[in-house]
Amino acid sequence: MPWLEIDGKPVEVPAGMNLIEAARLLNVEIPHYCYHAGLTVVGSCRMCQVEVEVGGRKSVAIGCNTKAADGMKVYTKTEVVHKLRQSILEFYLQHHPLDCPICDDAGECDLQNYYMEHGLHESRVALAEKKHKHKVVDVGPTVVLDSERCVLCSRCVRFCREITGTDELGIFNHGRDAELLTTPGKRLDNDYSGCVVDLCPVGALTDKDFRFKRRVWYMKRTASVCTGCSRGCNIFMDWEIDRRYKDPERRIQRLKPRYNQMVNEWWICDQGRYSYHAVDAANRLLAPVTKSASNGHAPSIDEVIASVAEKLQAVVAKSGAGSIAVLASASSSNEDLYALNRLFVEKLKVQNIDCTFGFEPKGKEDELLKRADLTPNRRGALELKIKPWGGDGQGGDELLAAVVEGEFDAVIVIRHDLSKALSERDLAKLRKNTGYIVCLAEHTTGWSDVADVVLPLAMWAEREATYTNFQGRVQKTARPFEPHGLARAEWEIWSKLGAHFGVELGAETPQALFDRIGAHFESFAGLSWDALSTGGKMLNGTPEPAYRRVQSAHPLPAY
Repeated sequence: MPWLEIDGKPVEVPAGMNLIEAARLLNVEIPHYCYHAGLTVVGSCRMCQVEVEVGGRKSVAIGCNTKAADGMKVYTKTEVVHKLRQSILEFYLQHHPLDCPICDDAGECDLQNYYMEHGLHESRVALAEKKHKHKVVDVGPTVVLDSERCVLCSRCVRFCREITGTDELGIFNHGRDAELLTTPGKRLDNDYSGCVVDLCPVGALTDKDFRFKRRVWYMKRTASVCTGCSRGCNIFMDWEIDRRYKDPERRIQRLKPRYNQMVNEWWICDQGRYSYHAVDAANRLLAPVTKSASNGHAPSIDEVIASVAEKLQAVVAKSGAGSIAVLASASSSNEDLYALNRLFVEKLKVQNIDCTFGFEPKGKEDELLKRADLTPNRRGALELKIKPWGGDGQGGDELLAAVVEGEFDAVIVIRHDLSKALSERDLAKLRKNTGYIVCLAEHTTGWSDVADVVLPLAMWAEREATYTNFQGRVQKTARPFEPHGLARAEWEIWSKLGAHFGVELGAETPQALFDRIGAHFESFAGLSWDALSTGGKMLNGTPEPAYRRVQSAHPLPAY
């Protein structure tokens, strides 16, 4: 591996690494627009020029397309480099509209930031009128283009050619008339179109969902994991709750991809990107609902759980554990499912339990990131034995059919809307045949109207938890704000219910609960909450999968 000096500091870098990445190892930033580590190098913006000395001879080179070499000396802060950067910025700003006060990218625009750090120049060009191009162009269902702001870095164009292979964007015309536009006859309408907004270093491409909602400097950022499918893409939650006068029901302002080479690299799909709307949806379940008499007051969570415990104890005493069915969910976290297992499998010996059903919606699977399984934790659920066991245990569709036929006195349904899974006739039959129905849900649905008791669940953004993706990688979500209303994490509800049956989980936080899972399940042995860090860890005994570039099976060349 080559050794070189950058601004007088020695560094050893992997062979083939360019100067921008080599400088990052020393926390030295070489400014750039067109370079992106996930795309082909085109070297068009010239912003990354540095001075390079090899064999005593000094010259200017672009950092993106110059590989680090043994004995090389790189200078990023000389007067020559400063003048080069100033000149490049002066060139870009000749025709760039100075609309920072209304631009949605203000505060995170590289043109704005680099001008303040490297520009601050008096322009030598007197222009009575700047070059005007297309503004507020509706290029697709999620993205708006402002051509005047574009610096023609071509990142978005390369993304649509090299990553998605869909080729919706292009740079047309030449010289001062060159302009980013959609390819004739096409709209930017692929499943990853939001990624071009992440890639845009200025405010040329903006997200319709985020435009004019918040200034970026008001938002806080929390690292988390997408729960939209079994991939578990790494994300940032950008959220803000202090200015409730604007969009008062919108706590999360947007989701952005977070780099994880082994999961999603720099990208996320649009389905995951906009999935956060469910967190603050109008139909969130904010309090427990029960059909029992409440003596004129709204029941608390503890009161409702005590009534559920009393009812289940009566069912078990009368007919045994075989009279209870649990329709669990692979959208529950590892901690939820561990607590569920301890109560219903280990303590009550319920055999009719499963987390896989034919009625569950399936998504579109592709060669990039999207998975057909829309649950984030099916691998974890199966590792934690949330499946039928013993000779009498029924699973999946067989279990649901038995529920409809009235084979159980009590049915527990978690995160499933059976009103969509069953016909009205079967739903009425189930209600008639089943004496007691408990539902745990995040939103009100047709099914929550049917259940005897409905307990409100906190959503992924309102709780800390771990999920195991389809590969066996355990990752954790964060909790930037409190749950809505009286909603609780699922494991908290099982913990309170378990206390009525003498089940002690021995942990009162998700961190402590996760650290105990390994003592009961071999595949989690040796894993700890802290060791998961920000990138996750593979299950014990599950090898790290081979690296796979996130890319279409039919990519197009940069140009």
